[in-house]
Amino acid sequence: MEKITMPQKLLKNMTFHSDVCEKHTYIQNGQEIVKPIQMMVIKGEVLCPRCEAEKTEQQLQEKMQSEFDLSMQQQKYNTLYNKSILQDKTLLDATLENFKAEQSEERENKQTVIESVNRFKNGQVFNVVLQGNQGAGKSHLAYATLQELNGQDTSCLFVNVESMLRLIKDTFSNKQSKYTENYFVELMSEVDYLVLDDIGAETGAIGTDKTATDFVQRVLYAITTTRQDKSTIITTNLSSETLFKMYDKKLVSRMFRNPKFIVFKETKDKRMNNIPF
Repeated sequence: MEKITMPQKLLKNMTFHSDVCEKHTYIQNGQEIVKPIQMMVIKGEVLCPRCEAEKTEQQLQEKMQSEFDLSMQQQKYNTLYNKSILQDKTLLDATLENFKAEQSEERENKQTVIESVNRFKNGQVFNVVLQGNQGAGKSHLAYATLQELNGQDTSCLFVNVESMLRLIKDTFSNKQSKYTENYFVELMSEVDYLVLDDIGAETGAIGTDKTATDFVQRVLYAITTTRQDKSTIITTNLSSETLFKMYDKKLVSRMFRNPKFIVFKETKDKRMNNIPF
């Protein structure tokens, strides 16, 4: 006869009742035995102990599922803060509100970013390319965009490309490091919104005639290929002409897929404003 496990709190003050529960039958040696379970008086109510045990188990499962869902939501939310790779830690405080838009170009570009955020929230999928002079605030706006989008049901990630590639190269000799090529490709393919920050900086100074190595092209190609159905935000100091010389055309085409271009032509390097000489 199958043993019925009852919660301890239900065993108190229980007595048998003459009624039986037609819903449940015993299972013995794999055979169903038509022998209804006798009802019991539990805290003044006539109840089936098997039904009560099942109800308690269902409540426990629902609680565990709720805790798991909450944990997964929290994990998604924390992806931006726990797994992003930044060179400039001041970006952690970057928001749309504290972006100083003093010139008309800055105001227009900030408004375009706000409009892009709203389009993302409405479910539209497209890439944003922030291009222009260094120090114009491109990375600030990119990180601020993720701050607006980040939530319990949305995962975001900010990755400085040069830093990422350096971490991957380190794994060639440091086998203890988790930052392998596969780690980054898998992580960046899964998030809903990704920033690839400072594309092209890994080759050196602006104006260089260098082309990206096969290794760099392979990593970026793998990342952009897995994100053809997701939105990616790119920042770069380089012109489209330089990018097409530096990278394979297929790679640039993937980065520029369904793009919204936000260009800083007039905005100066804000980090140079306080230099007295």
